[in-house]
Amino acid sequence: VVAAAPDHLAVKGTDGTLTYGELSARADEVAACLVGLGVGPGDLVGLCLGRSTSLIVGALAIFRAGGAYVAIDPGYPDERLRWILGDSDPVALVTDTATAPRLGDAAPTVVLFEGGVVDPDAKPADAAVSLPPRPAPDDLAYVVYTSGSTGRPKGAMIDHAGLLNLVKWHRRAFGLGPADRCTQIASPGFDAAVWEIWPALAAGAAIYVVPEALRVDPIGLRDWLLREGITVTFLPTAVAETTIGLSWPAETPLRHLLTGGDALTRWPPTSTSPSSTTTASARRRSSPPPASSRRTGRAPRRSVARSTASTSRSSTRT
Repeated sequence: VVAAAPDHLAVKGTDGTLTYGELSARADEVAACLVGLGVGPGDLVGLCLGRSTSLIVGALAIFRAGGAYVAIDPGYPDERLRWILGDSDPVALVTDTATAPRLGDAAPTVVLFEGGVVDPDAKPADAAVSLPPRPAPDDLAYVVYTSGSTGRPKGAMIDHAGLLNLVKWHRRAFGLGPADRCTQIASPGFDAAVWEIWPALAAGAAIYVVPEALRVDPIGLRDWLLREGITVTFLPTAVAETTIGLSWPAETPLRHLLTGGDALTRWPPTSTSPSSTTTASARRRSSPPPASSRRTGRAPRRSVARSTASTSRSSTRT
């Protein structure tokens, strides 16, 4: 994608806008810093950044350094942050200036400024740091921790083969291409963020990071989706239900609204625990419920129509 369209928009967030060429260059700078800290193939790197342009830079940089990222939402309570860092024992961390003090000395840290700009003091003295080759299919790609609602959180360890399955399925199922404008709204620590980021980048599409205030403002979110010309978006179940129920223009750029988890009466793929699959295990198209269902408010019973190819490529860290 970088070679074919370096000037094409890659990511737009409140902390900056990057083309694919700029994204690649910044990711390489961060990757060089990580290699300088000793990160190598298969090493875990904590990625503790909020939804932002910097998040995309950091995740790509960890891949290019040969590592696997541990997805950590800086919005977590300090106790959960410390627990995840202690359990995963990362070789290094990538975070921002606001979050770094909360992480203590858990591991050597690369601090990113707005837009994924690396702290100049963190750059290696040797400007000719060489990055490792592309990861193998069985190499670890990322770790996402479960909520721990049924006990102690577990780290779902996903390899590159599983991630590639997800990317291929998503692009095929939703016809994703360079003309698409996709969103990033999910928490970085939620596996849906994987679904939002990597298929879009692989397709050469643009990622638009949803402003924080709009995550709880369905009307404002609808207006933003229309204004930015978004074509594919994921929305959490509760937000999707409310947003779908709003008044929309007869024609919009939005081609697909994806969601998962709880039952809906309209579109979407459904999702399961990240330790069971790579993000999405099944999808189904939902049509409006029959008249009797609309009158009573009960959703019709539906069965899963099609399994995805993006399954069974994970293990669990306990």
